[in-house]
Order: sequence, then structure tokens, then C-alpha cells
Amino acid sequence: EDGVAASCSQLEETARSSMRIASAPPFQLIAAFSATTAALAFFSTLIRRRCRQRLAANTAEPFCIQRVVRACLLRAPAYSFPPRFTHRGEFPILLDANENPHGPPIDDQSLPITALQLERYPDPRQQELKQCIATLRGCHPSCIFIGNGSDEVIDLLIRLVCVPGKDQILVCSPTYAMYSVFASINDVGVVDVPLTDDGDFQLRVDELCQKLTKTVKLIFLCSPGNPTSRLLQRRDVEAVAAKATGALVVVDEAYIDFALDQGVEASCMQLVSEGKYPNVVVSQTLSKAWGLAGARLGLGFACNDIVTIIDKLKAPFNLSVLAERVAIQALRNASVVKQRVQ
Repeated sequence: EDGVAASCSQLEETARSSMRIASAPPFQLIAAFSATTAALAFFSTLIRRRCRQRLAANTAEPFCIQRVVRACLLRAPAYSFPPRFTHRGEFPILLDANENPHGPPIDDQSLPITALQLERYPDPRQQELKQCIATLRGCHPSCIFIGNGSDEVIDLLIRLVCVPGKDQILVCSPTYAMYSVFASINDVGVVDVPLTDDGDFQLRVDELCQKLTKTVKLIFLCSPGNPTSRLLQRRDVEAVAAKATGALVVVDEAYIDFALDQGVEASCMQLVSEGKYPNVVVSQTLSKAWGLAGARLGLGFACNDIVTIIDKLKAPFNLSVLAERVAIQALRNASVVKQRVQ
């Protein structure tokens, strides 16, 4: 502001000098006019430049998925599923996936093998399961992707945006160890901004934002914290999401079912469902409160653009029929889970 004010003062002095020589001979008037015009152009450019610098310092560049996701994934073709998964209607004879129509060699009548149709590949889009999850969490099914446990969700997100040997993730210790494990497996660096040491274990927002470089592509925030058990402040998560427009902000809510009694802002699901922050991803699991650790079911919630690309990245049939049927049955008994948590 001081620089702009000084520039304006110089501009005014130039104008006054031009007025003083208004009665001078014509050739002097032409020279003065040229000098004034040049001064106007110079100071106008200077003022605009300073205004742009001030605006850039206070305004984060909008999130753009094409700028964050790895270019090779944007170009990659989607897997071509057998016709039964892409065409409506009944198919009395299925020869499109080279399956064994006799099923597994299991004669135990206590197992509902025939009803499960284990000789058939599962629905790669997991439509029925996603509808159950959407009803439970209050979002649209198109905002959901499912992993073989939340560990696969973590791994998928790292591979989605991080270039091996170049990019980094950011974590806030003490936190879930698998973030760093999968980063190491994928040859991705780790930046650590520890939580506050006052016993409340909250984010150091200013320090975290100072660590946001172009190579930090993924920020993992665990809420409720593992091992701290503390919920992160929603306003802090939003502050990070607003600043980190060159990265994905992943809120790991593996234990959220134990904190829903603390109000609607306990979960960051609303940040996804409302679409205010397209760079926010929420991760949950059915391994804890839902008692399905052996079934391996991880849930991811994100904007549709992110989900579409993750569907290309993940294995086509990453969830078994057994896991899907068990999960659907469990989700129909949400009231039981709530009672057990209480």
C-alpha cells in the first residue's frame, strides 16, 4: 500500500509539472506530453502488478482435479466389463466371463453357497451396497467408492495423486501408522506436522499450511484420532481444505461411529455431500463399530469426479460377493450398532 501511494504521489507530481509548462513552446509541450504518457503507463502497470500480488497472497488457487491427479490416470482407459454389467435385462446363459457354472465343490448344507452364486463375478459397481451406505450416511451413491478395507482406500488415494520419487503426503503425528507405510511402499515422501502437545491433540493449522508445497499432494487427518481418540475441530479441517487447493485432504473417520453422539459436526461427511470443498475425501470402515474386520470393507466418500477416476484405478472386482452380502445385511441393522456403541 505504501508503494502504491508513493507511485500515485509521483504521478501527481508529473501531472503538475506538465501543467506548469502548458504555456511553453509547442515542442516542449509535445515532449512533456510524451513524458506524462510514459509515466502514466509505467505507474498504471506498477499499481496493477502490486494489486495482483496482494490478491494472490490472500486467495488460494481454486482446486482443479486435472492439476492434482496423476496425468497417466487421467489418460488411462477404464476397464471393459463383461456385457452383463453394462446392459440391462436378463441373461439366461452367461458365457461372457469364462466362469465355472458348477460352482465350488462344497457340500455343506449349512452354507448358503447356491444362493450366493459364488461361481459368478460380483457386481463391480457394488450398486446395492452403495445404496445402503448412501442411505446410512446421507449422501449420493455416486460419491462412494469401496475398498478392500480402509487400507486399500489409503493406498488408492496415494496412487491417485502422488508421483513416486517426487511427491509427498502430510501427516499429523501421533496418527495411524499405515499412512507412512503405504507412502514408503509407493516411494512417496512424508511430511509430519505434529498435533498440539497440550493434551487436546488438535491441528497446528498455521504450521501445517506453511508446509504446503507443490509436492505435497495428500493430507491425512485422523478424526477421531488413532491413537488420541480426539475429534479434530471442523473449522480447522475447513481451514486446511480452503488453503490446500493443490492437494486432497483426507479425513480418516474409522472410529466416527463412536463419536456421532457429539453432534452433526463430529463427521466431515457434510463437507463432501454439500460439495463446498471438492478436495475433501472422507474415509470410513466397517471394521470397528460394525464388527466386520474379517470381511475387509473400507468406505471412501468424495466428489463424483474423484470417484470416477478411482474406479479406473482400483481392481475391477476388489470386493467379494461374500463381503458385499454380509455388509448389506449388517447395514440393515444400524440400530443394533448404535445400541452396542452406547
